[in-house]
Amino acid sequence: MFTSVDKVIEYIYSMDQKTERNGRLSRISAILEVLGNPHEGFRSVHIAGSNGKGSTLNALKEILTAEGLLVGSFISPHLERVNERIMMNDVMITDEQFIQYMNHIYPLLQEGQVGDGSNFFEILTVIAFMYYNDMKVDIALIETGIGGKFDSTNVITPLLSILTSIALDHTHILGNTLKEIATEKAGIIKAQVPVISAVKDKQSVAVIEAKAKAEQAPIYQLYNEFMIENVMQEAHYQRFSYQLNNETFNDLQLKMMGHHQVENASLAITAALLLNKYHSFTISEESIRRGLVTSSWAGRFEEITPNILIDGAHNPAGMDVLLQTIDQRFPSKKVHVVYTAIKDKDIGSVLKMLDEIASTLTITEIHAKNAALGEDIVKESQHPNKKLITDWQQAIDYALSLADDSSIVLVTGSLYFMSEARPYLKLKAHSEVV
Repeated sequence: MFTSVDKVIEYIYSMDQKTERNGRLSRISAILEVLGNPHEGFRSVHIAGSNGKGSTLNALKEILTAEGLLVGSFISPHLERVNERIMMNDVMITDEQFIQYMNHIYPLLQEGQVGDGSNFFEILTVIAFMYYNDMKVDIALIETGIGGKFDSTNVITPLLSILTSIALDHTHILGNTLKEIATEKAGIIKAQVPVISAVKDKQSVAVIEAKAKAEQAPIYQLYNEFMIENVMQEAHYQRFSYQLNNETFNDLQLKMMGHHQVENASLAITAALLLNKYHSFTISEESIRRGLVTSSWAGRFEEITPNILIDGAHNPAGMDVLLQTIDQRFPSKKVHVVYTAIKDKDIGSVLKMLDEIASTLTITEIHAKNAALGEDIVKESQHPNKKLITDWQQAIDYALSLADDSSIVLVTGSLYFMSEARPYLKLKAHSEVV
């Protein structure tokens, strides 16, 4: 039996993390059945997509909590503590609760039992479902890990399904084309469950529409059934207008920066309105407005100080919107970049984009599973002013030493990098203020 969270984390990290997906849903379904199917005891919204899942989830969470609802949120990855993945409103699952649930399911994970061969994400999914059922949440917002069809979370039947975006990511698991990846993501669409989508690629849209039609699921597509317009960037927030049928909200304020965040916010607004329409929720315009003003997402275009920015842009699509937002937010600033990545990412394409905007490029590496070596990353860059510093703290310190009032420091790449860099930078910023 476990007596500390450290031992729990050590155990679940050591679990088999095979990339094949065959049988995954049958395994987690068997565990949940033994536990009394806790995932059937609460209402949920299911969110999948290559980028934007977390931001969309957070915007919707803020809207729902502004309405006074008890909201569970299951996210991945975490930035600083694994408890972050399982939240209720703004409170993480406690260490004691985490240990309690792990001790309850531990016997099921032993050799010959129904959970034999379970992996890290499956275990966390089971714990989250048990927690939300016990806490009697009004609704839980469930983010997929990878894909959708075979993702461990796809045992739920939600009130709504949300698809944020489709991009080439996790190709070794999901497929090498946008159509293949869209097929996997669209796997979360359930019979007669409304679908909200901001996917733009025509082939991907066709896949999603065909799946929705087959499941007789009403579909709401951005720039078709619902619209955003009049987007204006301000110093510390942005404004926009939103419309769905006869519902129009003008001059909405959004704390998160970048046009892509307006699109993510529009998904959250649509979800709130459809919860009202289909499931008798009474979410007010005031709650929508309050939720968007307070919504933020750690590690995504997060300004640690006015000249230090971190963003876990880990694929070309994510990097594209990051660089667009930097151009909008800091149009005349030099950019000193610190970058590292995980091996399975499209490092070459990302570095081509960074080469174009970076005044200096500092490559580093982190101690994480499948982390790319700095010496391999630096070979992918053609930047004339690149530097390899394998110690990530020293790499950040070097970039900071180059910064002045005419520049910003961008720390980007793997979200695992953000999980280490974020507390380090916040501590440095706090020390300088003190």
